[in-house]
Amino acid sequence: MSIASPPRALTTVGVVTHPRRNCDEVFTAIVGWVRARGARLIALPEEAPAGVSHADQVPGEGFASTADLVIAAGGDGTILRALALAAPAGVPVLGVNLGRLGFLAEVDPPELGRALEAIGVGEYRVEERLALECTLHTHEGPMTVHAFNDLVVWRTPGFGQAALAVSVGGELFARHAADGIIVATPTGSTAYTLSVGGPIVSPVVDAILVTPLAPHGLFNRTLTIAATELLEIEVLGESAPVVVERDGARERELTPGATIAVRRSDAPGLLVRLGWTSFYGRARRKLQLADPIELGHAGDVKDDPRPRA
Repeated sequence: MSIASPPRALTTVGVVTHPRRNCDEVFTAIVGWVRARGARLIALPEEAPAGVSHADQVPGEGFASTADLVIAAGGDGTILRALALAAPAGVPVLGVNLGRLGFLAEVDPPELGRALEAIGVGEYRVEERLALECTLHTHEGPMTVHAFNDLVVWRTPGFGQAALAVSVGGELFARHAADGIIVATPTGSTAYTLSVGGPIVSPVVDAILVTPLAPHGLFNRTLTIAATELLEIEVLGESAPVVVERDGARERELTPGATIAVRRSDAPGLLVRLGWTSFYGRARRKLQLADPIELGHAGDVKDDPRPRA
């Protein structure tokens, strides 16, 4: 991860929202700020009627390239969707947490007004997050998708185990008979990978994590490779059909003989960071890490200085 300079003047702001969450508080803060700046507010056509009816409707293909900043209000899934739209255009995303964990979010709704004021005067950073370019090779031809959290290859229920071969730089590392494999970025280390016992990885680490899911064998460890290395996953002849998911969204089914090539994407995700907390502070708070009772509060990390509602 590297830190980029703040982007161009913020004349157009895009909003991406969770379709089933109450975003009224967020909309109120955004609309007031945008109007005060004399800026333009845009939304995706399918979301504009949900509460930003006065926003200009811009379809997905031109949405991010029109915006100078995208504000995503929802959980991590909403923020990942905003990153997928914004990354190709090099536009940063501010995450507002309306979900449960919200590892990617920078602020909660009560803090949004203060956050927007800071952004308006340039008091923020833009943080790069590694993204994966994943090319699925099948008899139907190649298909490329991009993942900011993870790519998951897993067995189709009722068809037996997945048989998958993992190679790095063209050299076989391991064959797995398993439920599947998770390929994650450091950002995704606190998502599905964490839930199956994988490591928590700082976003400054430039690496790709490969974790087998319930393998039939003794080796169940996460393999960590450099982001500059080429990872390949082959669906072996003995395998059941597998399903590919990218950042929680189903992409397609693969049959034996298909391969997946995973490499670093040239378009990283860009997240707005205000410096009010850190990755470790967010992880400690959101994972509710508790200290042994005999240690009391000794050596505790600094509290988040932001005012809380």
